[in-house]
Amino acid sequence: MRVLLAAHGSPDPRARALARGLRKGLERRLGVEVLLGFIEHDTPPLLEAARRLAEGGGGVVLPLLLFGAGHLKADLPLALEVANREHPQAPMRLARPLGLHPALVDLWVGRLRRRGAGEGDGAVLVLRGGTDPGANAEGAALARLLEEVLGIPVLPAYASRARPTPQEALARLEAFRPRRAFLLPHLFFRGVVEERVRGRASRFPIELLPPLMGHPGVLEALAGRYREALEGGFALCDTCRYRFPVGRFAPLREAQIAGLRALRHALFAPGRHPHGPFTHLLLCTGESCRQGGAVGLLRALEEATLDLRQRGYLQLTPTPCLGRCGRGPVLIAYPEGVVYGGMAPEDLPPFRRAHLEGGEIYAPRLLEVI
Repeated sequence: MRVLLAAHGSPDPRARALARGLRKGLERRLGVEVLLGFIEHDTPPLLEAARRLAEGGGGVVLPLLLFGAGHLKADLPLALEVANREHPQAPMRLARPLGLHPALVDLWVGRLRRRGAGEGDGAVLVLRGGTDPGANAEGAALARLLEEVLGIPVLPAYASRARPTPQEALARLEAFRPRRAFLLPHLFFRGVVEERVRGRASRFPIELLPPLMGHPGVLEALAGRYREALEGGFALCDTCRYRFPVGRFAPLREAQIAGLRALRHALFAPGRHPHGPFTHLLLCTGESCRQGGAVGLLRALEEATLDLRQRGYLQLTPTPCLGRCGRGPVLIAYPEGVVYGGMAPEDLPPFRRAHLEGGEIYAPRLLEVI
């Protein structure tokens, strides 16, 4: 299905180059024709591009917008409504903005870790800012996600029309007494942030990271929004806790609740998940299962599934007692909700072929399906 990349547009030649570069990159990545339209300041205008998309049979409209402010809520729907009225048989699907896509979270996490950010540091995520409270709140949510992943304070700031400003956010960050502060310009281009913090005296060094520009994470996020628009469904899984790792070691209650909620999520959330296939194995290492060989099984599982875990298809978590003593070692797979008992290292090759690769229950060791 063809794509219309809807860019904001700007007199700045960097903006034009970025939009055209992303259009070419999307065509190569998706293998479909990608049109380009601009909301303002550039040609072709959005309405003309939307009409061309509809004339060719419709397609997916991808907003090259960081958050869902006025252009997403007014300009884009109006242009698509006009195009669809003229070509009512052409399906037009409007994708979500880049928003909280995991690729953008990974972008900033990777950059900060390469700079050695860690305990004792802090960061300010600088957003464009505007008059739309929902878009401003989405930016604050992104800062919170970065804080959750990195374990350091990450405060939101806005370059214009909203508060706190970058200067105010840096002043608030001083309360944490950081060793260093990182400024993260969540903007497509450099220039705005330096102007806002110029001349500020501070008690700690401030490091300014580069803006988004044409980072591969932006292209990955756009491709993800395209797949999401095609596959449909109502589960907004950008920050889906049911597919996020529970951790290297999960206590009993956390593991069981996570398994049940993940199972319910997989069964009742319509549409395919944008985060793809994933299985989480919970291996009981309680006293009874240890006596049955759980520690040796854990080592064998780690070796037998190393490639799957490295590719992000599998997570393995040891847990305390899972309440099925005498039937172990007990292994639970979610979101499938399948419980295996009496597992041994020699079961792992057929278990992998049946359950992890074939998507079927490994019947010889099945206890129950929850």
